[in-house]
Amino acid sequence: MNDFDKVPLEFFQDYPEPGVNFIDVGCIFDNPANWRLAIDTLHAKTEDLHFDFILAMDARGFMIAGALAYERQVGFAMARKAGKLPGKAIGIDYRREYGSATIEIQPERIKGQRVLIVDDVLATGGTIEAAAQLLRQAGKEVVGAAALFDIAFFKDKRTLTMPVVTLRDV
Repeated sequence: MNDFDKVPLEFFQDYPEPGVNFIDVGCIFDNPANWRLAIDTLHAKTEDLHFDFILAMDARGFMIAGALAYERQVGFAMARKAGKLPGKAIGIDYRREYGSATIEIQPERIKGQRVLIVDDVLATGGTIEAAAQLLRQAGKEVVGAAALFDIAFFKDKRTLTMPVVTLRDV
């Protein structure tokens, strides 16, 4: 057990649709001590991945990636839902735990070569795998992915093509 395991979490049953037990990571962001603990722990646990850029997943991944990028002194770009990025973007459809979606990236914004993908919660891994496919299509190396929380129920059901760092199983 680490200190991050002691942070109280808030769940919303049947959100955003019936059968989903949603983790509200707002309890991390609105508490300075929890926020610092999350970023410090993530910084330490990703040290061996040797990345020079971060791709932040829409939308809660933006805050986590931004703070981690600041700490690591690297840039970051956003992967967004379809139609949310201006200019040239490439996209991909993918499956997630409660349906399907499309994400897009702007390849010219990915300034580094060795990229870490950052999100708030890891469930099926569909979002992270879709982002990895887009990065590889853009000629980038995906060195790993990181998330604050890992939904243990999905661990045996996912196939990921990169190392993954998470801070806490839920």
